Amino acid sequence: MRGIFVFLLAFPAAVVGWWGLYELVDKYKPTEPGSVSLFFALLFLALTATLAPPVAYLNQRFAPQAYKRDPWRVLRYSAWTALCLASWAWLQMQRAFNLAFALIIAMIFVAIEVLIVRLKGHT
Repeated sequence: MRGIFVFLLAFPAAVVGWWGLYELVDKYKPTEPGSVSLFFALLFLALTATLAPPVAYLNQRFAPQAYKRDPWRVLRYSAWTALCLASWAWLQMQRAFNLAFALIIAMIFVAIEVLIVRLKGHT
C-alpha cells in the first residue's frame, strides 16, 4: 500500500519538476539572474520524484523489514541519488566531470547513508 502512496505523491511532483525544467530551458537564458540555481532546484525535484517509485519498489522487494522500519528510507535514497546526479550535472557544466569525481561523489553519499543507518541503530 505504501508504494501506491509514494507513486501518488511522486507523480505530480515529477510532472511539475520536468515541466518546470522544460519551461526554464525553453524561455530563459542561463545568464539571467537565478536561472542556474532554479535549474538545479528543479532538476533535484524532478529526479527525486522520478526515482521515488522505483526506489520504493526495490526497497519493498529486496529489503522488506528495513522498508517497514524506516518510513523515510525511500525519500532519503531518492534524494541522495538525485543530489548525486545534480552534482554530476554541475560538474559537467563546469567542465570538470570525469569518472574519478563521479565515483568519489557517489562514495561520499554512500558513506553518509551508512553513517545515518549506523547512528539510527538499523544495522
